[in-house]
Amino acid sequence: MDKKSKIWAALNVYFITIVVASVAWSMLSRANAQTYYLGVLAPQGETAAQNRWQPWLDELNHQLSDDTVILVPLALENWQQQIEAKQFALVLGPQVQFIKMNTIRWRWLATLQADTAQLNNNVQSSSVQSSSTQRFGTRGFDGRKSQNQLSTTVTLANEFNKLNEHTPLKQPSAMEEVASAIWVAAGSDVYRLQDLRQRHIAAVDADAFGGYLLGAHSLQQNGIAPSHYQIQFVGYPIERTLHDLASGKVDAAIAPLCLMEEMARRGQINEKQYRLLHPVVTPSSCQSSTKIYPNWTLAATEQAPDALVRQINQNLFGASQSKQDAALLGIEQRWLPPESSSDAERILYEMNRHPAQKQLSAHILDWVQSHRFWVSMMVLIVMISTVNYAWMGWLAWRRQKKIKQQNRLIRDYDQQLHQSERFAVIGEMSGAIAHEINQPLATIQNYAQGLLIRSQQASLSKKAIDIAPPDTAATENALQQIVNETERVAAVVTNIRRWAGRSQANEVKVDIAAIYQQCSLLLGEQAEGIHFWLASDYQHLTLPNLLLDQLLINSMTNAAQQGATNIMLRCQTEEYNNKPWLVLHLSDDAGGFDRSQLTAWQLQESLPSQYAIHSTKADGLGLGLMICQRLCKSLGGMMQLSNIDTENELKKIYQIASSDQRRFKRTLNGKVQLLQANYQLSNRIGAQLSFYLPLSLASIDDKLQ
Repeated sequence: MDKKSKIWAALNVYFITIVVASVAWSMLSRANAQTYYLGVLAPQGETAAQNRWQPWLDELNHQLSDDTVILVPLALENWQQQIEAKQFALVLGPQVQFIKMNTIRWRWLATLQADTAQLNNNVQSSSVQSSSTQRFGTRGFDGRKSQNQLSTTVTLANEFNKLNEHTPLKQPSAMEEVASAIWVAAGSDVYRLQDLRQRHIAAVDADAFGGYLLGAHSLQQNGIAPSHYQIQFVGYPIERTLHDLASGKVDAAIAPLCLMEEMARRGQINEKQYRLLHPVVTPSSCQSSTKIYPNWTLAATEQAPDALVRQINQNLFGASQSKQDAALLGIEQRWLPPESSSDAERILYEMNRHPAQKQLSAHILDWVQSHRFWVSMMVLIVMISTVNYAWMGWLAWRRQKKIKQQNRLIRDYDQQLHQSERFAVIGEMSGAIAHEINQPLATIQNYAQGLLIRSQQASLSKKAIDIAPPDTAATENALQQIVNETERVAAVVTNIRRWAGRSQANEVKVDIAAIYQQCSLLLGEQAEGIHFWLASDYQHLTLPNLLLDQLLINSMTNAAQQGATNIMLRCQTEEYNNKPWLVLHLSDDAGGFDRSQLTAWQLQESLPSQYAIHSTKADGLGLGLMICQRLCKSLGGMMQLSNIDTENELKKIYQIASSDQRRFKRTLNGKVQLLQANYQLSNRIGAQLSFYLPLSLASIDDKLQ
């Protein structure tokens, strides 16, 4: 092979190598090519979104090396849910919509803005006219609908339109910038924002920043809260707001910026039928009631790789992209670095719609979670307190029920005592009356019987001599009647005395300590501050029912009414007049009896009949001691009154070594409380009632050791 052939062979090999490498590289690039999705908010529907953004996206895909970005229009209803599903690498939407989403690890690429360097100069030159127009729009009308006001409004609107016409602004589009326009019908009686009170207003959606929130914020800044008007959300597409206004369903409509002009340009509505409220000058040929806020922002989510983000940035901010942006995105529009969302967030805060703002319940839940230990302790304490309160309430209810039952028993017992005392008083009075009647009745009977006997003897003697007075039989008959009647009355008196001396009940075995405590409870409030002492050689006595109660309660009541602070009961066996007796000594420290009382009592004992002594109490009858004396005598015993040395009496009580030696006090809830042995006497001298009863009433086997 010659040299020339070798050169051609080498060139062919080199060419084939290059072709194979190119094909391999192309196949490798195609293998590594990826498809990404761009989620775009479509407030006017999918078709409008495709027409608006697909040309720009096609140019962007042409600039990308191998990857492809596909446009996916999204409705506002499911916008946030689909973005959070992490299916989109790129997101394009209004800036305010991103505030409500979780944008951690997102990268903000660019914001679509108008190049208004020349427009700002024109706006500044007309600032005086715009400010006067704004003031007139907010405060120029006082609500009167005169023809002069209407003509003035039309003049201002014309001036505002001329100002916009002389400003070289971009063509109107409802999808490019965010602002709100508040429209009313041309013939409406609403001329200022304050006239919208209690009116029906249409809006797109509660979350639409340019469709509702900006207009509601402007109303709120002018003193019209959302509660002052009735809002009706018509939903998407956004054209429904102006259609409802034209049909008369609402009084006003809050529409996005440029919606009116865009629909009029398409011939959907007649713009002369509408009138703008609260006009504000903006760098736009569209009429607006608020200032313009940044709208479309392009962001890369965490699903977008860094290489794709770099290529998009180079495409967006390359030197050759300015003219392409103006051609594809709109007149005098281009991608610029992302703007701050502080103004939009401020409005959301003022409208109480910012996602960072939490309700009171959310703050409470956060506080509870951060202090869950102490909250748990507080809940536990409250639960324990509630259970304890319920338990104590149940115990109090049960104790109250028991106290009521005890009080009922005490009242019944007290009624029985009073009834027994009444029977005793009746018996004493009956006995006294019977005794007083019996003596003269016996005298009358004796005289009548004597006269009858003498008359009968005289009659016999005169019969012997056959002399019989004619009236002797009648006299004897009268005397016999007197004797019969006196015998009948004597029998009645005997029955009364027998009834008065009859026992009131059968004999029972009573507990001395229990009866003594029961009587202390019967004293009620009189027992407050009184200490009761008890010392007994015997535990039980066999007595008629309630007799011991009557003896003790009468004596203890007198002691309590005299101001005693210590009442002592001592039960022992003693000898009196060479005879053993069972003696109940009831003593107190109230100062003792007066000498006149003791003298009267000794005199009463010497009388053949029973009389009540004079009582020292204002409402007393003097029957208490008399009843006690009679009860003792009914048992074959007696009663004595005396003054004693209270300290000596306490020493005698201490000398009785028995299990029934105790000291107690009545509590407020009607119970007996045992006390220690310390004491303090109020008087050295005290009164003592001694009841001498037959020793047979106590059993020797029952004696305490």
